[in-house]
Amino acid sequence: MAAEQETVIFDFKNPAALGAWQVINDTVMGGVSESGLKATRTGTALFTGEVSLKNFGGFCSASSRGTGPHDLRGSEGIAIRVKGDGKSYKLTVKTDTGFNGFSYHFPFVTKKDAWMTVRAPFRDFTARFRGMPLPDASPIDPAGIQSFGFLISDRQEGPFTLEIESIKAYTP
Repeated sequence: MAAEQETVIFDFKNPAALGAWQVINDTVMGGVSESGLKATRTGTALFTGEVSLKNFGGFCSASSRGTGPHDLRGSEGIAIRVKGDGKSYKLTVKTDTGFNGFSYHFPFVTKKDAWMTVRAPFRDFTARFRGMPLPDASPIDPAGIQSFGFLISDRQEGPFTLEIESIKAYTP
């Protein structure tokens, strides 16, 4: 049996990796949630902020831009190494370069203050547009992934913290 192989996509030990990332919050639609993404002294990325439900808001996100396409043919999915606050998050993947395109989501729940590796098989991502499912969308094309991201939503009001060590593609 062959050993699993991983391909590093983002390793936040290199602070330059954060240069390709941007934050988008519900302020784009009139909400007041706030978040930021910054490098830590220990070589991770720290996604923190506060989700507010005021003005019909309720989400914060951070995603890479201009780093694709990532050709991950032959990979089974994405592995992320994270430490959270016990809240639910979504790993997001986009296969187009447009700001208003849809994205693929993989939900995961963190363990409070504990490092964990989350494996997100491509087959388990669901297509969504502005939070709504797109059941007729085609599956992810691993050969043309344009960006990766993290999202907190689902009416989880209040402060949040998600620390990210790495994003990798894995192959069984």
